[in-house]
Amino acid sequence: MKRPLVFIIIIIYLCISTNIVLANDKINDEIIQRQYGVIDKAEFDTFIKQLNSTYQDYMPQYGLDDLVKIIRGQKNYDFKNLIRGTARYFFRELSANVRLLGELIILSIICAVFKNIQSAFQSDNIGKVTYAVTFLVLIVIAIQSFDIALNVARETIDKMVSIIQALMPVILSLLASMGGLTSVAVFNPLIFIAISVTSTWIRNILLPIIYFVAALGLISNVSNRFHVSALSSFLKQICVFLLGLFLSVFLGILVVQGAAASVVDGISIRTAKFASKNFIPIVGGIFSDTVDTVVGCSLILKNAIGFTGLVVIFLTILFPVIKILAMVFIYRLAGAIIQPLGEEAMVKCLNEMAGNLTFVAITVSSVALMFFVAVTVIIASGNITLMMR
Repeated sequence: MKRPLVFIIIIIYLCISTNIVLANDKINDEIIQRQYGVIDKAEFDTFIKQLNSTYQDYMPQYGLDDLVKIIRGQKNYDFKNLIRGTARYFFRELSANVRLLGELIILSIICAVFKNIQSAFQSDNIGKVTYAVTFLVLIVIAIQSFDIALNVARETIDKMVSIIQALMPVILSLLASMGGLTSVAVFNPLIFIAISVTSTWIRNILLPIIYFVAALGLISNVSNRFHVSALSSFLKQICVFLLGLFLSVFLGILVVQGAAASVVDGISIRTAKFASKNFIPIVGGIFSDTVDTVVGCSLILKNAIGFTGLVVIFLTILFPVIKILAMVFIYRLAGAIIQPLGEEAMVKCLNEMAGNLTFVAITVSSVALMFFVAVTVIIASGNITLMMR
């Protein structure tokens, strides 16, 4: 994971540094407003309104126009309200899962009681059967809560895919307006193919495997004679490997192709400027300066909308991940409370469920990271093009 993080840090530095330089040049704000009014951003704005409506009690209410102003430094974001809102949402999810905690504790106590009084029965089989039935009830409850977490993960991934599909045409059109035609030709098919492959692969392959791993982990603790923990661990390692491999390949192709395309665009623009200045007397210089102004305005607007997209992606995954982590906390707490009863099998079962829920949260965050880097690379691509000219 170190290499992708290095790529991300470099790309973000390119984005911020170039944006600061352009901001100090005092480019005509009127041109930026005109460009902002012309671009088709209605679909992206709709997703922001839906996000505000869903979490209106837990986050500051900002529209697309407000977020763009915040990114450009013309308005301040209410971080205190966001932090307080996320804390309230976390405790709300904890209170909503109090019933789950109570069910887990009660079932564990019942299992412990039946296990300790098996010797009072004429046959140990009665106590064993009762223990197994109670344990199976606990497994059913755990699977139901895990299914809820998977549905939250699927819905979050679908939302992120829709947001990226609405954001990309806006950013790519601005990238094309500043002369990044080669970059647009590279990014347009690459991004949409990656989005389609990522969402399909994770929804239809990775999440079902995680579900199967969780089920195997629970079943393995029912009986001492039936163990599938090795198979469960093996499948989990495969999931981690595939997720890391997919992330590395995606980042590598995107960064290399994006850097090469932006260099080509920069050289093309530089050649065009040189030709206009030297082969078109007087007018050529004026034309070149005008193009520089328009390109600079497009760059600032592209960066502002791009960073707005990053904020929206972050807010999209923030609350679902908190919801899943609240369930993780409940399972960890239940395991800690049950352990003094001596039910090691049940404690192990609950801890494994917490670990699998954590992996679901990591999977959703990894998808967000891929989309985050995709948007950031496109932002940096335009900045590199501008520096090359």
